[in-house]
Amino acid sequence: MSSALQQKGLPQSWLQPTLELVARESSFNPNAKNPKSTARGLFQFLDGTRKSYGGNSVNWNDPTQQALAGVQYIKDRYGTPEKALAFWDKNKWY
Repeated sequence: MSSALQQKGLPQSWLQPTLELVARESSFNPNAKNPKSTARGLFQFLDGTRKSYGGNSVNWNDPTQQALAGVQYIKDRYGTPEKALAFWDKNKWY
């Protein structure tokens, strides 16, 4: 995760809250699948979200590529992982 943040030019202060999100979403299992939706992977991306963050050009079996897409998603949707966690706390998803 630290490498993904660095590659995306994001601060290392994002590391702990991003790890907390991943722990809540997938327990750090890059192969995690939600039986009730299309969500899967470290960040539990839905099919539509995966399409918006690389689609078929991303190897979704690669945790590093999942991390790169995940931190970009957090930045795009919430601005910071702390805001994503606040949303998660309120809704139990992000």
